[in-house]
Amino acid sequence: MPIPGQHSAQVSERIQDLLARVSATEGSAKPGDAELRERFPCTGNLAALEREIASEIAYSLGRAGSKLEAAVQQAQRTLLLLESAALEADERRALVARFNEERALAERRLRDLVIQREALGFRRHSDLSKFYPIPARLPER
Repeated sequence: MPIPGQHSAQVSERIQDLLARVSATEGSAKPGDAELRERFPCTGNLAALEREIASEIAYSLGRAGSKLEAAVQQAQRTLLLLESAALEADERRALVARFNEERALAERRLRDLVIQREALGFRRHSDLSKFYPIPARLPER
């Protein structure tokens, strides 16, 4: 039961395994399967369940990407403010510290997205740095 538009065979295999466990009539010994069966009661329509799982995956990845994008944009706005304004030394130090905190948040968001992608079987993440360019850390003076 491959998911339409899914390119990773590993992802499809994991979803197929999950579907088999959820739809098992006698139950499974794996922890959490009973909760999955309660949450996704199987009425014989596995295609609908597969679509629901694919939808949840897409939503989760999209949300992680949106959080990363917002964090990168905030860091870039602060960097522009640093570059465009004539600042006193104290103001500059405060803005540099804020920028470094914002870019650290962006790095955590990128890590979160990579972890989700890894869990789904994606192993190449080189394009993420093109889509979400995180500025370099600024030295604090």
